[in-house]
Amino acid sequence: MKFLLFIALLIFGYLYIKKSISRFFGTGPGGSSTTPKPPIIDELVQDPVCGVYVPKKEAIVYGRGGKLYYFCCEKCLKKFKKKKT
Repeated sequence: MKFLLFIALLIFGYLYIKKSISRFFGTGPGGSSTTPKPPIIDELVQDPVCGVYVPKKEAIVYGRGGKLYYFCCEKCLKKFKKKKT
């Protein structure tokens, strides 16, 4: 009877340690690698001067004639203003 109790304690100890280690390293149930991450959603807009796609949140916005233009940098914005005027 003592032998069966010893074996049961070994099995539960092994499972507990395995679960703790997998959580620590993020490889098992409850770990970070199995937890789905929400998708990063940001609309991309194209710079009309150089053609680079930029996340809308990071773009430089310029409005003219009721239309918005999005730029990757100040240099492209200056080129656009020089070209249109």
